[in-house]
Amino acid sequence: MASPEHRVLSISCLLTRSLIFAAAVAPAFAGGAESLATEPSVQTAPGIRGEVVFKNFSHFEETSTDHRKVRDEGILKMEWTREFTQSTGIKLVGDARADDGDLTQGVTFRIPDTAPRRSHLNLVEAVIRLRNDATELTLGKQIYAWGTGDAYNPTDNINPYDYLDPIDHEKLGVYSAALNATRGPTSFTLVVIPVFTPSRVPLPSSRWAPSPPAGVVDDRQLPSTSFGNIQFAGRVRTTFRGWDIALSYFDGFNDTPAIRQSGVQSFTPVFTRFRAPGVAFSTTYRDFEFHGEFAAKFVESNGAEDRLEGIVGLNYTWDQLGLAWLEQIHGVLEYARAGTLATVDPTILRGRAATPTALRSEAFRNALVGRLQFKLNENTQIKLSGTADFTGTLNHYVQVKLDHKFTDSLQLETGLDSFDGRSDTYWGRWADNDRFFAFLKYLF
Repeated sequence: MASPEHRVLSISCLLTRSLIFAAAVAPAFAGGAESLATEPSVQTAPGIRGEVVFKNFSHFEETSTDHRKVRDEGILKMEWTREFTQSTGIKLVGDARADDGDLTQGVTFRIPDTAPRRSHLNLVEAVIRLRNDATELTLGKQIYAWGTGDAYNPTDNINPYDYLDPIDHEKLGVYSAALNATRGPTSFTLVVIPVFTPSRVPLPSSRWAPSPPAGVVDDRQLPSTSFGNIQFAGRVRTTFRGWDIALSYFDGFNDTPAIRQSGVQSFTPVFTRFRAPGVAFSTTYRDFEFHGEFAAKFVESNGAEDRLEGIVGLNYTWDQLGLAWLEQIHGVLEYARAGTLATVDPTILRGRAATPTALRSEAFRNALVGRLQFKLNENTQIKLSGTADFTGTLNHYVQVKLDHKFTDSLQLETGLDSFDGRSDTYWGRWADNDRFFAFLKYLF
């Protein structure tokens, strides 16, 4: 009988072979060859779209770990979707990228992706969809979005992040299988993740690198690929009397490491296994939209504390302002809070030392978040957003951004990032990282 480790590896290989097989047979479907399916073709052309993005980040100061002030990055992203029949389809997303900041290196393809840097060629998503009436099964490398919060989602725990630039971060896909079923206003989702993928954290030579504990820091201990380390997530969503409500559950690993103190000056990065029941909601009252979500996170292993994390907020839109130069103002205001339920393992460093790069948790222990979006016209918007952290002394992050569309295909985003606070606070440690940024994007 195969061992649990072999079973998990077999699942991963099966997902990969399925994607390779789908890509191989796609030309036959597109070219009108004899269909392998018994049901009629949808008769839609394959959807191919893409974008080219140039990014520039210009910092105003050097730091002790990084003397470069300017970083440029180029990304080519392609997406291909194809509906073979009414019940089968495929989606492939990939990108090619390069930068002059040492964030990208070589061409790698790992399951799971544990590379500390980005690959020049990357498979972002690769999903096979199988549908039957109100049921859908998806297999492959997938990205999920759960929760109702704007700045932070305590119930969204499936995907890791690329935090090489913690402000310009993005989700990483995970190899998984998801079953979705819908009946009336209610939907159910079950996700199985056979292998663990960690977040990418700032490199030691980066201006974003956190200060390590004073002593010897060992290599991180990744969860092994074993049957016992499979992760699960489930969610039920429904609408009841004007309320959108979602109950969720996650059993898996935190994607950023905690720090275990194994000696007087010896430390080891480990990954917390936890269970997280959660709830998210949203509703409207007159012209306001109210939303919120909460998750209790109970440690199973390698965690310092059980926690309750939550965020609540509201949206409001002002229009018909009677101004020729301003069409609309959209505002979002949220408050996020995290509290300790119980101390579990005193050898795990607590607070920001435990997860120094986890924007999704430590930045929102006690924080007020807001955004104002000024729509000047259909082509131009100005956004002012910020986060004030009240943990300890006040510290904050503010961004001012201009979005402009020259055409439907050519777009520009430009603005400023600013950080302030004492050096021992979350945002204050990046006080030397104030910068100008500009993204030029071409869609095709």
